[in-house]
Amino acid sequence: MFSFASLQKFGKSLMVPVALLPAAGILLGIGAALTGPLADYIAFLQTDFFQAVGSSMSTIGLSIFDNLPIIFALGVAIGLSGGSGIAALAALLGYIIMNNTISLALGITPEMAEESGEYGMAVGIPTLETGVLGGIVVGLVAVWVHKKFKRFQPPEVLGFFAGDRSVGIVMVFVSIGLAFLVMFVWPPIQTGIDATAQVIASDATNPLYIGLYGFLERVLIPTGLHHIWYAPFLWSGLGGTQEVGGQLVQGDQYIFLAQVAEGVDVTAGRFMAGKFPVIMFGLLGAALAMYRAADKKNRPVVKGMLIAAAGTAFLTGITEPIEFTFLFVAPLLFVIHSLLAGVSFAVAFMLDVNLGWAGGSGFIDFILVNALPGTNNWWMNLVMGAVFFVIYYYLFSFVIKKWDIATPGRGGQEAKLFTRADYNEKKAEEGEEDGKEKPAAAKGSYQETAGYILHALGGEENIEYVDACFTRLRVTVKEPEDIDEPQLKALGAAGVMKYNKNIQAVFGGKSDLYKNEINDLIGERED
Repeated sequence: MFSFASLQKFGKSLMVPVALLPAAGILLGIGAALTGPLADYIAFLQTDFFQAVGSSMSTIGLSIFDNLPIIFALGVAIGLSGGSGIAALAALLGYIIMNNTISLALGITPEMAEESGEYGMAVGIPTLETGVLGGIVVGLVAVWVHKKFKRFQPPEVLGFFAGDRSVGIVMVFVSIGLAFLVMFVWPPIQTGIDATAQVIASDATNPLYIGLYGFLERVLIPTGLHHIWYAPFLWSGLGGTQEVGGQLVQGDQYIFLAQVAEGVDVTAGRFMAGKFPVIMFGLLGAALAMYRAADKKNRPVVKGMLIAAAGTAFLTGITEPIEFTFLFVAPLLFVIHSLLAGVSFAVAFMLDVNLGWAGGSGFIDFILVNALPGTNNWWMNLVMGAVFFVIYYYLFSFVIKKWDIATPGRGGQEAKLFTRADYNEKKAEEGEEDGKEKPAAAKGSYQETAGYILHALGGEENIEYVDACFTRLRVTVKEPEDIDEPQLKALGAAGVMKYNKNIQAVFGGKSDLYKNEINDLIGERED
């Protein structure tokens, strides 16, 4: 039985390979624009040089998606092992051996891989088409082998194979066994995926299914498990299978970007399109509603906070700063936001809007991989966005006033913007009172803040595990009651969530920097 903490770690590990996708999206978007609609209007782009550059950029960008299974195998191994290179090498080794074993046992040839959707090519090996799910399984097995054998102590005569050196050897034999297990269990799994995809990823799909997907994709964000929810739809056969450029492609996002790169009509995007209107425009309406609802004396402070949070969502699609702004003070507003997201997904599907992203559902991806390549009905995002901006603004305004919700800067609710000097002064006073060791200051601003965050988490003696995703610091502690939540918020956390001993603090784009610095501080003090 998986614990909540282990599911969180698994979800976070999926973000390791996802972090590579924005680079692929930039290459694909610019490449498709140079060889597509943009070239129709700009004469010099029609020259052989620019056409060759555009085609090359598209090919390079798409190569990342062509190798997503092995990238996920490595990413999951790295994410769940705390960054171990040995675990990553074990995953690489395991992926190659598993697919080679399958290929040899079933007699799969390259010709069979080209002709049948049941088979495919994995790092040049004709094998069963297990896709990203196969890569994830190999990554999980590599983590298990690494955990079990990294401290292995053989007899002295075999001392060379002690510890990490045993991991790769064990992985070889485990991967062969895994291959035979996959040969047995994968066909019925693939049949189930295909049957489900016929319901949710076909032309006859009920829009309510797409709306439910969009609602769950948003409402799971507070738990950190939304990565686990959307991954199968974007990168496996659950999101559909189509032939693009003579190659079978699985997953809504992969199909979308392959179609963009190939310059054909884009038909994918049902599990992405509905996100753009609410993220780019709806949250702007929510921010305006919260600003107008704030007490007049607090509006200048609230304005800066909301502009930064909503602007981040608009530009990049990173939503947690603005969503957590009202999640922690008004969960009802977050539920409404999730429901509206579901409506947006359903409406976008019914209007045949085909939008997608590589890095995030913000302005950057909207322009690069939608507007410039000219995806189907890309301009509908602006129409839907205007409608959702109005809906969000008036609905949030009504709910805030109707139930007198204490949004930031309203009704005594803290506008929550503290200066560094205020916090340092407060800690200096508290340090004298409680006798606790003060965190050491570091060289730069974020390093110094990381020291204070470590102190607010109860100090290094209270830390079991520190990690981060794009916007959250994820910490497992020994004593949750030692966490100083007000101080974490004073240091810039948009919100703090507690699940038993598992803590999530939303620090936005600096979360990963804080994680690295905190781990370095703990390591230095242990040394």
